[in-house]
Amino acid sequence: MRLLFIILGLVSAIFAVILAVLPLSNFAFFPAIAGLIFGILAFLKGRKENKPKHTVQLIFLLTIIALALATFKSITATTEVGDTEKLEQRDQESQEDAIEELEDIDFTE
Repeated sequence: MRLLFIILGLVSAIFAVILAVLPLSNFAFFPAIAGLIFGILAFLKGRKENKPKHTVQLIFLLTIIALALATFKSITATTEVGDTEKLEQRDQESQEDAIEELEDIDFTE
């Protein structure tokens, strides 16, 4: 059972680190929390059986790194709104082009 918790903890911690580095860093919190839970369960099982705790420490380290990166990115990320007038003008032009193309099509065939 301890080995299952270690495997699940490592997989979720590595997945959390990968998500924390990518632009989808807000989704890294879910596998990081799962990694913490599996790490705690593996630690408790290993403590009862007197097993080495190096792998569990690795799970905690990876999870802490993922949580720190995701938190840092979520705090420091700024969303800048560009010039919306240009976007609206392009949207209007594309709608007009689409209407012109539809008017040229003959549906009476």
